[in-house]
Amino acid sequence: MEPDNVEQGHANSGNLQAIMVLVVTASVALLFWPVLLDVWRYSFDDGTYSHAFLIPLVALYVLYDCRQELQFRQAPSLWLIPLILCLALELLLYLSQISLPVRALLPFVLLFSLLSVFKHHKSLYVYALVMLFATPIWGILSPPLQTLSTNVVEMVMAYTHVPSFFEGNVVSIPSGRFEIANGCSGLRYFITSLFLCLLYIYFNIRGARKAATFFVVCMVGALLVNWVRIIIIILVGHETQMQSDLIHDHNNLGWYLYIPYLLFAFYVGGKLAQDPLPRAKPVEVSQPSPKVFAYFILALLVFSPSLLDWPVVDANQLNSQQTPSEVLYHRSLQVSQYQSVEHQTLSVDDIELQQWVYLFSGLGLDNKASFYLNEVVPENMRVKKTENTLRTNFVYFRSRANQPALLAYSYAGANGLVANRGALRSQRFSEVLAGKRKSAIVAASVLCADASCTRERAALEQQLGLFENTKLLFQDPS
Repeated sequence: MEPDNVEQGHANSGNLQAIMVLVVTASVALLFWPVLLDVWRYSFDDGTYSHAFLIPLVALYVLYDCRQELQFRQAPSLWLIPLILCLALELLLYLSQISLPVRALLPFVLLFSLLSVFKHHKSLYVYALVMLFATPIWGILSPPLQTLSTNVVEMVMAYTHVPSFFEGNVVSIPSGRFEIANGCSGLRYFITSLFLCLLYIYFNIRGARKAATFFVVCMVGALLVNWVRIIIIILVGHETQMQSDLIHDHNNLGWYLYIPYLLFAFYVGGKLAQDPLPRAKPVEVSQPSPKVFAYFILALLVFSPSLLDWPVVDANQLNSQQTPSEVLYHRSLQVSQYQSVEHQTLSVDDIELQQWVYLFSGLGLDNKASFYLNEVVPENMRVKKTENTLRTNFVYFRSRANQPALLAYSYAGANGLVANRGALRSQRFSEVLAGKRKSAIVAASVLCADASCTRERAALEQQLGLFENTKLLFQDPS
């Protein structure tokens, strides 16, 4: 009778551990809800990360597989130190609205949280860090992969019968032109292969040499699939005078090539795999320590973005629905995710100009002047030249009626005006430490009396200079 009771105790203990892992995960998700919402918005709704829906299921399987081997800590550990450091950095970056590292750090917040509550176990790393593959941080690899794909395709096309000319990432053949765009970088195959490769190694392969061999097979194969896909599209386009449906269905073509390659990769993996190690015996585990759990929760509460911005659940809901008005000589400025916009017609030194002031709340990760879609210059504007000072951008263009015109704009933080988004991001650190999170874009445009726009530029520079002291710009309307 006693052995049965022991086995039942082990089973219960495994379930308790799994529940506590999920409680820790839910606590991190709840107290870092704005970051999780950002990950959802830019990952699960993006074709490049179409595999993201599988990641939570994989994490749950890893947890199910290791649940009986996890042990609770009975006293606070040194893992609280990296957890607190990670939380402090995460909060600072969140307040500064530096999106990419904020997203990347969230799985590490989860990992250090788990290691603060549970004794060290390799499965905790896999459970937490597998979330990185659902996190939209991989776009930084797209440009180098795009360049690599272009270079390889150019080299291969030189050995085919199809005349081709490469200008940057645009391929010209007698039948038409192809652009090897970001979507052709092969990033989605790269991420998927890396994810499946590391997961397969974790479950099936032991030994550094065998793991490295399988890694090379997976990653080189993923790149080859994408290169072959691009070359096939170009060749088919040439032979069919750009009429083949395959040209418009190029994404599916990639998966038709990728799946057979994946079967081959796992065939190689099967040859490298070893018999599984004997399962570790379930360990005797005591109840979770309330003191340890209290330290972990306290650390999360102190650095929680959710509590800091409460009761705002989704900062994007605060965005203005007001559409900026156009003027007769150019389209609306290309700005989004703003809290409010004010458009005025002003006269400076007898020169009539149009002025826009976009205000950003600084809440969440998107409501900021440095948002990546805030290009300011209207789409399809006929730009003649641009000039930049430390605080202002000047865009010389031709109006709809083909008259010379000038647009000037600046980004504003609490410390003054800057000309580019990078400079604004740099000064955000000192601003948020002083509790200042708002930002703005100020812009003005004018028709010029002559092609030089000399008087008009001076008027625009004078008008935008009024915003150098940003206390009035960011004052509380109340």
